[in-house]
Amino acid sequence: MRIGFRRKKGSGERVWVAAYGKHPAWDDHFESPGLDTTRLTQLRATLYSEGVGGSVDSGVWEKLDEDERIADFAHTIVWRTMDGLLAARLDSSADGKGRRRYPLVVCAHARGVPSSWVCGPLLERVTRLARTLAAEETREGVLGAVELTRGELRGEAGLLEEHADEAERWQTPSPLLERLGEEALVRVLYQCRRDMRGFLRGGMAGERSTSRTLDVSAKHCRAPAGGGSPGEACGVWLGMMGRLVGETVPVMVIVPDSLELADIVVGEPEAKQFYCLRAGPG
Repeated sequence: MRIGFRRKKGSGERVWVAAYGKHPAWDDHFESPGLDTTRLTQLRATLYSEGVGGSVDSGVWEKLDEDERIADFAHTIVWRTMDGLLAARLDSSADGKGRRRYPLVVCAHARGVPSSWVCGPLLERVTRLARTLAAEETREGVLGAVELTRGELRGEAGLLEEHADEAERWQTPSPLLERLGEEALVRVLYQCRRDMRGFLRGGMAGERSTSRTLDVSAKHCRAPAGGGSPGEACGVWLGMMGRLVGETVPVMVIVPDSLELADIVVGEPEAKQFYCLRAGPG
């Protein structure tokens, strides 16, 4: 079954924005209006409820030594899907009772817009909104800021030329890619050919597997972020993976603010892939 948009026929909307997670104005988890696409609700369930929630409940992050654990949530995510692109920002936060184990998440889903706009201006606005929400003290202020940003982004998206959802748009060379170095690229390419055979474009998988079936469960690899900004790092790795995997294959890139690394998930992400959020580079 193809995952798509829950929208009315003829709708001109191209951007959806929402926020959820922990905020001092609520005593527990909150969720703003705006989770109006299947991909946004999928991201909330897999990333937040199952991914973060499962790791919190199991205590798996707390079992890591301090030098093996990323102390806080401070991450940027960009996710390529057949239904457009999603950008998200995760930041450590607390609810009204002071509980801090879950983050505040701000996310946007865009369709028919350039990838450069998603990894640039849209992501910048999502990050700015996250900071605004962190400073807000009231529920009305939080929900109003989300609504305002949603309206502004829809207005900006409406001025952009319609772009088809094609993998070729990821293949623009980037100076950041050059700074990653040959060793990093060779290592990632080797892991892709070894572990992601079922997702690779024709001719990239090397020798044919002797198995009758290919494993198409989601795969994770870790790479250097390459400097720059989180948005640049997301864009360059999406571009690199766009050259390797089929255009219908979802690709997600997760970059912490430290820019020590980039986590890449190929295929439909599962809860276990989000263990990487607080597992350090060691």
